[in-house]
Amino acid sequence: MSQTMLTVALPAALAWMMFCVGITLTVADFKRVAQFPGRVLLGLSAQLLGLPLLAFLMTWLFALPEPVAIGLWLLALAPGGASSNAISHMCGGDSALSITMTAVSSLIIPFSLPLMLSLVVPDAQLIFPLQTAIIQLAVVTLLPVLIGMAVKHWIVGERFERFSRLAGRSALGALFLTVMVTVAANTGVFHQLFSVASVAAISLCLSGMWLGVLVAKIVRGDPALVKTLAIEVGVQNAGTAIFVAVVQMQRPELALTPLLYGLLMNLPAFAMIYIYQRRQLARA
Repeated sequence: MSQTMLTVALPAALAWMMFCVGITLTVADFKRVAQFPGRVLLGLSAQLLGLPLLAFLMTWLFALPEPVAIGLWLLALAPGGASSNAISHMCGGDSALSITMTAVSSLIIPFSLPLMLSLVVPDAQLIFPLQTAIIQLAVVTLLPVLIGMAVKHWIVGERFERFSRLAGRSALGALFLTVMVTVAANTGVFHQLFSVASVAAISLCLSGMWLGVLVAKIVRGDPALVKTLAIEVGVQNAGTAIFVAVVQMQRPELALTPLLYGLLMNLPAFAMIYIYQRRQLARA
């Protein structure tokens, strides 16, 4: 796998997806989210506290080997980024809420991840770069969304409608590209697809989604909120977990579970997108 694909094509595809999300949003969407801060706090609580609790219970119940257990814990501490925003949008979730949660969590994890990792790996000494997290958030998520919103504001009429339809279709292609790049970059772990690490990875994803659904149901949320919290809690940032394992901790064996997760999480995500798109076509 060319390094250019990982360092240029993948971020560019994510940025394009966020631009496509942006052209569907207005300032009013974010004002609506601000009117219900409890939804953001509830989602972040499930994401930053509930999912690590699930990972801890899974580690204890299934007596996972140490490398798998720590890899799972790293995943639970790394909330999703632009990919979860795009997936939430494509399956009919609340895009403004999804982006808001990502923005807030991105500013929290440089502090929460090292602190909570020490509960499982007491000797771990992490220096998580806050400046890097902010730059990534701005370049891949916030800036493309703002440009998309500006395009929607300034370009109106039939021309924008045609462009919007084309962009919407291309966003799905960009998501598919990110999956293909991820798969191509991780062919070395294919032989582990039926391992205990795979079971742990997909179990964390599915249980996180169910936690998100349960939290949304508790507040009697609408279908968009249910989908958003399912994706935001269930879809984690495997790249962050891999970075911490390989670069920060210098323990590449801990990256196996996040690597497998990066592949397997796409199965339930694409299933949700497929079901939503099919229903949209049926209504058209």
